[in-house]
Amino acid sequence: MTARHVTQIVVASTLFSAIGAAAAVDTGLLGAPRRRFWLSVNNAVAPELIHAPHEIAGADAVARRFDGVLTLTDVVAPTHPSQWSPRDRDLPTFERLLRGYWGLGDDRVELVLESIAVDPAKALARVFDDATIVVHSEGLMSYGPTRDPVPWRIAQRIDRMVHVDLVPGLVPRLLAEHGVSSTPVSAAAVRAVFDDVASNASSDASGPRIDAGGSRPAALVLGQYLSAIGLMSRADEGQLHATMVERAAERGIRHVVFKPHPSAPPVMVETMAGAARDLGVSFQVLEDDRPAEVSIRELRPDLVVGCFSTALVTAHSIYQVPVLAVGTSTVLRRLTPMQNSNRVPLAIVDAVLGRSAPLKEPAEIQRLVDSVAYTMQPESLHHLRPDVANTLAEMSSQDLRRYHRMYRLRDLGLPGPQPMSAPVAASPSTTPPSRRQHRLLARVRRRLRPS
Repeated sequence: MTARHVTQIVVASTLFSAIGAAAAVDTGLLGAPRRRFWLSVNNAVAPELIHAPHEIAGADAVARRFDGVLTLTDVVAPTHPSQWSPRDRDLPTFERLLRGYWGLGDDRVELVLESIAVDPAKALARVFDDATIVVHSEGLMSYGPTRDPVPWRIAQRIDRMVHVDLVPGLVPRLLAEHGVSSTPVSAAAVRAVFDDVASNASSDASGPRIDAGGSRPAALVLGQYLSAIGLMSRADEGQLHATMVERAAERGIRHVVFKPHPSAPPVMVETMAGAARDLGVSFQVLEDDRPAEVSIRELRPDLVVGCFSTALVTAHSIYQVPVLAVGTSTVLRRLTPMQNSNRVPLAIVDAVLGRSAPLKEPAEIQRLVDSVAYTMQPESLHHLRPDVANTLAEMSSQDLRRYHRMYRLRDLGLPGPQPMSAPVAASPSTTPPSRRQHRLLARVRRRLRPS
């Protein structure tokens, strides 16, 4: 019997994700299938208004690593890709449709998926229900626990994981409950792809340019969308970004280039521009939908400023540019619920870049990350409990309160700061009720009295 050829489909919903996958291809971590396609998924809130990843300037440099580019949005429209979840009875129909539409024939399919716990990755794994699965993760979330349970029928087909080595020596906990091991994609390989993207797009993108080494020290400020995901109000987010300008000015920065997130509200730009004027700092907005790392390479800033963007870590680890993390402790305090998947990225950026005394040893960072990951998802990371208990017992009270919620530690029976001794209440038999208590009791009795 003749063996079936293998076609590999690599799903990437951002150009940054595609760059990480391309680096894995370059280093041989994704094998050698007969054909390999990039499935470009536009997950923007309004896909019709935002460039798909393969349409962004410089993306051709990534596409050259593949035998072709496929798209999903046009297949599932008008359903948004993130909401595409076919009914079980429709799965065979969708497989026939996609095999014909993408020219897969009867090849054996191998899926390389990002964000496997949610759609459309989960939907594709259900459609191609005999496909081997490789997970690729390019961001800081790979170091945290799996956000949502992965169905066993999908989990048992996961062969391995690859991740961009953002924090050397740190072991990802994504999919650890399924025994999935991960291989790092080197920072050098990722930087090589960023270089290709930047070179390929140099004539296609326009925007401000920083005079590297000039008389005006310059900073690139990275916008996020904290208000859009409910972490703070728009006004507070605007103030946070204004604080970024102020902190940069304290470092001697005289020129700021702001790269807003596509979902960022206009109030942030206005607030930042006002703060820059008050400080005598020149201010520009960079309209460029390429990854921040490409902007860092091209602009060569003296400082990169942000909250907990992955680009802060890549600027630090891949480009060795000085970075400044602002507001991480504030957002950590506000982040809810405990299981929020931003918690581990926040803790990493805060611990490595945001504290006055940053953690530097991989083992130190691993212990902190594991303690946070376990308290987020104790059921899936139960094997970490003994080590986490030891870590918490040795952690300072300040760090415990910075990275953990005391109620959560108590609920899980884990070590934590001892609560302050509460004053002993007086005995009801010796302390008469106050007048206010009399009025409250009378009001309750009236409400309970039958009419």
